[in-house]
Amino acid sequence: MTSSLKHIKNIGRKLRDVRESQGHNLAILARQCDLSVVLLTAIERGDSLAFARAQSSIEIAAQVYAKVLGVQLEQGGDQGSIDDGVYIPQFLRKKEGA
Repeated sequence: MTSSLKHIKNIGRKLRDVRESQGHNLAILARQCDLSVVLLTAIERGDSLAFARAQSSIEIAAQVYAKVLGVQLEQGGDQGSIDDGVYIPQFLRKKEGA
């Protein structure tokens, strides 16, 4: 298992644990995140293949999910970042010293 896959699975576990501890309903959260229940459970399982046909990546969706839950996620390596809800892929970001 690659470190990126482990990171995604760890994020999913963390989000599921927070959701369960806060007593949230998946259907309501899905509406708040503008994602399906299927995609939310895929995030919780760390199943990036479920996002193959989705409009966003699992990393972006996990950030949205975390924001709705009030959780701050660590950025994983070279994944890009989300600032004020805008995703900027690594290759489009301004390089340091450029």
